[in-house]
Amino acid sequence: MSVIDQASVRVIKAQSGDRSVREQLISDHMSFIRRTVRHLTHAVFVDQMDEFSIALSAFNEAIDRYQDESQVPFEQYARILIKHRLTDWYRSQRNKIQTYSLSDQSFDGTQPLEEQLTDPKSEQVQANLEYEESILRLQAQIENLGLGLDDLVNRFPKHRDTRLLCIRLARCLISNDTLFERLIQSGRLPGKDLSLQCDIPLKTVERNRPAVILLALLLKSDLQQVQAYIDLYEGGTHHEEGCSYVN
Repeated sequence: MSVIDQASVRVIKAQSGDRSVREQLISDHMSFIRRTVRHLTHAVFVDQMDEFSIALSAFNEAIDRYQDESQVPFEQYARILIKHRLTDWYRSQRNKIQTYSLSDQSFDGTQPLEEQLTDPKSEQVQANLEYEESILRLQAQIENLGLGLDDLVNRFPKHRDTRLLCIRLARCLISNDTLFERLIQSGRLPGKDLSLQCDIPLKTVERNRPAVILLALLLKSDLQQVQAYIDLYEGGTHHEEGCSYVN
């Protein structure tokens, strides 16, 4: 069994209520948590910092929220969640007052999550949680491929025709389970096979590699609003099957 699989098994046991496994997981990852805080704060001695306490809490939260089927290593997921929680905390410190953004609203420390879920706005709180979870998984997937979300967005094509071509390639990619799995497992876009499947020159595929990867992950995510926007951008002209599209 791989290290990733072993970690996932331990997380699942902790999620089922095994407190000793949870405590051991946290203990075994103390060095990982310290490294993550050092990387984000550029500090050397972090144990007495507020950021370290927040990171510990975020790591414990990651144990509760991690989903093995996401195919993202647990540590990668935990690192992303720690970064999110520290960003939320810095924002609240900077503003001097608590601000309710999508990230802050669920875990702001002013009201237990259990109480939030029972108030009249609980449906919105739940929607925010689900949205954040989808974003966390997307970011973790992207980083697991050795890429950065900001970089992928910055390299996204500006011309409509090129964007439509990238959407077409992304749909071809996710329609073929074997090709998409190769992307997830290797971190490399199967350009040659994708070129043959979609009848698009390999140079064109490789030139638009960042956009195709980002769009494929978005289309495979739970971000239905984003997917609806992609459909709208295409003008509702793509077909449900195969790779035949009318632009």
